[in-house]
Amino acid sequence: MKVTQDAIVDRQAILHIEVESPELEDHLDRAYKRLVGRVAIPGFRKGKAPRSVFERQYGRERLVEEALESLVPETVNKAIEQQGLEMTSTPHVAVEERQPLPKLKATVPLKPIVELGAYKSLRFADKPEAVGEDRIDSVINRAREMQATYEPVERPLEMTDMAVLGTVECKVEDRVVLAGTDVEYPMVADGPYPAPGFAAELVGLKAGDSREFSLRLPDDARDTAAAGKPGQFKVTVNAAKKKVLPEINDDFAKSLGEGVQSLDELRAKVRAELEKQAQDANRNVLENKAVDALVEATKFEIPPLLIEHQTEYLLYDQQEALSRYKISFQDYMQSTGKTGEQVIGETRENASRRVKRALVLEQLVKAEDVTVNDEEIDRELEQLRASARTPQEVERYKGNQIRGNVRSVLERRRALEILVAIVKEESPATQEVAQAQG
Repeated sequence: MKVTQDAIVDRQAILHIEVESPELEDHLDRAYKRLVGRVAIPGFRKGKAPRSVFERQYGRERLVEEALESLVPETVNKAIEQQGLEMTSTPHVAVEERQPLPKLKATVPLKPIVELGAYKSLRFADKPEAVGEDRIDSVINRAREMQATYEPVERPLEMTDMAVLGTVECKVEDRVVLAGTDVEYPMVADGPYPAPGFAAELVGLKAGDSREFSLRLPDDARDTAAAGKPGQFKVTVNAAKKKVLPEINDDFAKSLGEGVQSLDELRAKVRAELEKQAQDANRNVLENKAVDALVEATKFEIPPLLIEHQTEYLLYDQQEALSRYKISFQDYMQSTGKTGEQVIGETRENASRRVKRALVLEQLVKAEDVTVNDEEIDRELEQLRASARTPQEVERYKGNQIRGNVRSVLERRRALEILVAIVKEESPATQEVAQAQG
C-alpha cells in the first residue's frame, strides 16, 4: 500500500491510497470464498468451483466489487494509522480507479481545534420568574375542575354543560366515520374533538332535540382518510347536565390527597412547586445563554465532514419522527412551505450549533480539570437501569463502553454546573453546596 497525503485544510486530511497486488489478491480470495457458496456453477457442487472457473463464469469485475467491501475500510484504516492521524468521525472514501489496481481517495476529518473564549468574565442575571397569587389560583382552579361533578337540569344546553347525546353520527363523502349512542360529551368552547366548533353547535338544544350541521374535521383526525375534510353531523340530545364545582376550602384541600390539611397549606405547597419550576426554567435559560455566549467567544476549526455527519443524523431522526405519524417528508415540506434546500440548510445550522456546544463543554471539562469517580458512574448507571422499560435496555447499561459514555456525560454536566455558577457569580463554597444537593 502506497499512501500520499495532501496538506491539511479545514481540519481534513486527504489521503491518496494505491493498493498493491498482494493486498488486492488477499481480498479477492476472501471475496471468492464468500461468493462461491452462493452461486450455482454447472459441473461443480455448490461452493466447490475453483476461483478461475468462477471468474470465467461471472467476471473478475464482480469479484473486485465484492472485494472492495472489505478492502476499502481495512485499507483506509491502515493508511490513517500509518499517517498517525487522529480521526474524529467516519472518513469519506471514493474509489477513483478499480483496474488494474484500486486507487482510493479518503477525506479524513481530524480532531477539531477549540480555543476556549474568556468564559470566567461571562455574567447573566439570575432572576427566576416571580410566582404571583394568580398562578397559584390557576393551579388550584385546575384541580377544582378535575373534581367537578354534573347534575341533571331541565333547560337547554349551555357551554360547560355535559351533553348526554342519544346518538351522534358523522359522515364524510357518504362514509360513516363516527357513530355512537348514549354519549356523555363535556362541552368545551375550544374543544377539538370530534371537530372544532362541535360544542357550539349543541348550545341551545334540549332533551329530545336533534340537529344536523357541517364541520371541518381536524387534520389529525383518527380516520386519516377523513382528516381535514367537511363532515356531516347528526345528533340527538337525551339530557343536559350542569357542571358543579366544589367550594375551595379546607375540605377541598384535604380531598386532593396531597398531604395537606388546610387551604393555606395547599397554597403554600403549590407556591413551593411553582417556585421550583421557575428555578428549573430559569436555570435552563441560564445554561443555554452561558453556553451560547461561550460558543460565540470561542474559536473553532471543525472539519466540514463532522458537521455533515451530524446533519445527516438529524435529518434521519426527523424523518423517523415524521414516519411515526405517517407523514412523508414531501408532505412536511408542503405544510411548512419550505423547500428541501431550506430544510437541509436549517438542519445544517442546527447541526453546527450542536457540534460547537458539545465541543466547548468538552474543552471546559479540560480547562476546569473536571473529574468524576467510579461511585458517581455507578449511581448514574443504577438510575438508568432502574428507569429502563425492557430487559434489552437494562443490558444496554452494562459493560465498559457505556461506563465511558456515562463518564463523559457526567463530566460535561459538571462543567455546565461550573459555568452556570460562574455566570451567576457564585462562590466556590456555594458551588460545592449546590453540587452536594444535586
